[in-house]
Amino acid sequence: MTAESSSKVADFWNDRHKDPVKDAHDNFLVHPFVQSYMSLRAFGSIVSQMATLQYEIERRTKPGDRILSVGVGRAAKERYFAKHIPDRQFVGIDIADSILEEAREINRQEGVDNLELELGNFNELDLDANAYDIVLGLGAIHHVEALEQFWDNVAKSLRPGGVVVAQEYIGANRFQFTDAQIEHGTRCLEEFVPDEHKTNHRRCSRPKLEDMIAVDPSEAVRSAEILSTCEAAGWTVDGFCSGGGGLLQPVLMFQIATYDHRNWQHNLVLSKLFAEEDRLMQEGIITDDFAMFIGIPPS
Repeated sequence: MTAESSSKVADFWNDRHKDPVKDAHDNFLVHPFVQSYMSLRAFGSIVSQMATLQYEIERRTKPGDRILSVGVGRAAKERYFAKHIPDRQFVGIDIADSILEEAREINRQEGVDNLELELGNFNELDLDANAYDIVLGLGAIHHVEALEQFWDNVAKSLRPGGVVVAQEYIGANRFQFTDAQIEHGTRCLEEFVPDEHKTNHRRCSRPKLEDMIAVDPSEAVRSAEILSTCEAAGWTVDGFCSGGGGLLQPVLMFQIATYDHRNWQHNLVLSKLFAEEDRLMQEGIITDDFAMFIGIPPS
């Protein structure tokens, strides 16, 4: 590729669409070809996850209903929904007041008046009973350590017919990948991936726990237990959509920026990884790292 590696792959897709977390572990999910693969896995067609989530919110609510989202950060997703579904009322909570104030200022600048942003800790929720028609977990539940209390508190807060709509990382806690993920990820790096794409790692490995905790003490703290604790609390997991990622994440994390979606040789490498991930999943060797699902509370 040259021309200074296609201008550093268009400055990592124009600073990853201006997302402030440019080098996050899950940035591979933003690559258009990866998104298409995961959409086909989950829904059988190529459709954006945001459009799918919007559809779920709209069909499960009516004008005036209240929707809560936990762990919103700068609330980019929640702002998107508030703009596209202006007759619903959205509430977002996060523990970082300074980040929330940034998000409030963006709301003011963009004229979004149906999104309230409140200070709150999803490990110590104290939600009003019968307050919300939907609770959203948009990549936030995998940061919750007190999962048992979380499910109980959310169940209390939902009105009759209310559900949780989740889009989550459900893979290994703290990214302590399974032996199979490390073995097959390393093999795929050797067999399928040219050296130009190995800018971060040439072998798959588990990140050091102390490094992860230093960067973010809540990152994937009990991610692999999200579904089991949900069901143990009496919830029903419905509408499960497989996102895959069990091979893609250890192979592509921190080096997805080398893949230019306009370069078909790069896309060929990715397609080989997609096919291998699908084979390993069909054989039960690896499982989903990412999924969307509906959580129905106990009646």
